[in-house]
Amino acid sequence: MIDFVAFDSFGIKSMCTKIVTNDVKIVIDPGVAIETNSFPIPLFDRLTLVDRYERKIRESMKNTDITIITHYHYDHHIPEGNLYKGKKLLIKHPEKNINKSQKNRAKYFLDLVRGNEIFYADNNELKFGSTKIRFTKPLWHGTRGTKLGFVVGVIIENKEKIFFTSDIDGPCIEEYADMVVEEKPEILIIDGPATYLLGYIMSYENLKKSIKNLKKIVEKTDFKTMILDHHLLRDYRYRDLLHEVYETGEKLGKNVISAAEYRGRKPAVIDGYVRYGPTKWKEWERHD
Repeated sequence: MIDFVAFDSFGIKSMCTKIVTNDVKIVIDPGVAIETNSFPIPLFDRLTLVDRYERKIRESMKNTDITIITHYHYDHHIPEGNLYKGKKLLIKHPEKNINKSQKNRAKYFLDLVRGNEIFYADNNELKFGSTKIRFTKPLWHGTRGTKLGFVVGVIIENKEKIFFTSDIDGPCIEEYADMVVEEKPEILIIDGPATYLLGYIMSYENLKKSIKNLKKIVEKTDFKTMILDHHLLRDYRYRDLLHEVYETGEKLGKNVISAAEYRGRKPAVIDGYVRYGPTKWKEWERHD
């Protein structure tokens, strides 16, 4: 069983996913943050959504065995010790392949969870009954050399293979697209390019790379479902900007959708655009 607990297509920054096998209950990246002012929903509504989905994340954590944290941005983990009490923690290495900001956050987090059983995930593998959990090597959070540091991707194998890429911004690195193709997942959960930062933090050249790499994944991977969400679903232009990816999926009969669409709902960024109209790109937050 897979539950897309909280995603950007619901109106908050998150990628929280719960996976239940016959052996273990796993929550990946139980974090949530407010969307920026470029998101076409009023501030009060965005704050309300954060509160709603934080409650859902906390509920999803009850009676679970394992929590995975792919990196230390706050939309990927809630820094609170009690939330993780009694859980096995499979986490991005707190000192290796990590930038200064995330290193500080990791240290703070580890101070909160001192009583937990902790495994460093990077390029590691664990098995729980018939459920295998594998982790990629540290992957750049976007382009090579980015100041945002690294994340780890997660591959969970039981009756089917699930690949959770975490934040690879597209991918805009072709090697990461090849890695996904080689893994042949039945379910792929991927973040997509941060087009809402196009021309500010994200370049048009990197958008072109992301589109090319996503098309390769769609063409060469026989997945049942690709959840394309997170960074991409912060921009109401996402289907127009990535029309080649969606058209390739439709042509090949591939299911390329957001977490909201998987649930039969309209993405929040589209609903907000319809209700409130376009927004101005302003009041940027720091991303380091």
